[in-house]
Amino acid sequence: MSSGPQPTRSPGTDVVLGRLSERFPVPDKPRLAPLDELVLTILSQSTTDENRDRAWRTLAARYPAGEVGEEADGASAAGPISWESVLGATPAELEDAVRVAGLANQKAPAIHAALERLRAEVGRITLDHLEEMSDEEAIAYLTTFRGVGVKTAACVLCFSLRRPVLPVDTHVLRIARRLAWVPPRASADLIYTALSRTVAPSERFRMHMLLITFGRSLCLARAPRCGECPLEPECPKVGV
Repeated sequence: MSSGPQPTRSPGTDVVLGRLSERFPVPDKPRLAPLDELVLTILSQSTTDENRDRAWRTLAARYPAGEVGEEADGASAAGPISWESVLGATPAELEDAVRVAGLANQKAPAIHAALERLRAEVGRITLDHLEEMSDEEAIAYLTTFRGVGVKTAACVLCFSLRRPVLPVDTHVLRIARRLAWVPPRASADLIYTALSRTVAPSERFRMHMLLITFGRSLCLARAPRCGECPLEPECPKVGV
């Protein structure tokens, strides 16, 4: 018997997709306009879904869509928020509106900067022009906005445009490392690239949603419930 190091076992992405599909239903995700999805994802950074949604509802209550002049000014009519009104808010007002999401002193300026830039460059506050870009072009474009990384950009493409991309949030990052799909300290951007190569385009949305459900229910950050995990026989449990 060889005494040398043994290769790390690791279930393939097809195995993971199959096992998780048998265990969990694929959650639905409402489709928003691209700009709405961008702001919602910025609000979600480093906070819970509950706090993200509370901040979103506050924006909708304070700056509701349908105000006089909104349609003429070109603000998106697809969502509940008047982005023209948000752009007209003072920094303090906008920070207060999104405070519940945390990091308001970073998120509010990032949202305002995006709205201001779109008004200046596009002539109206919209991201509808993303439809004309390839996935690579759209990711490259969105990541030039303040506070927008690959994960946030990928969320816009995946959820709003229904493009075949797989956003790497905290759950996807943790699970990809634990399953030895990537090195233990691989960055989110490296994981995004790796999964783009190994998960079929038609399965990326489903994989993303299933990994989130899996990460929230079984493969927890602390005290993962390995005894209940459908991947336990093959999982290398890196870092567990």
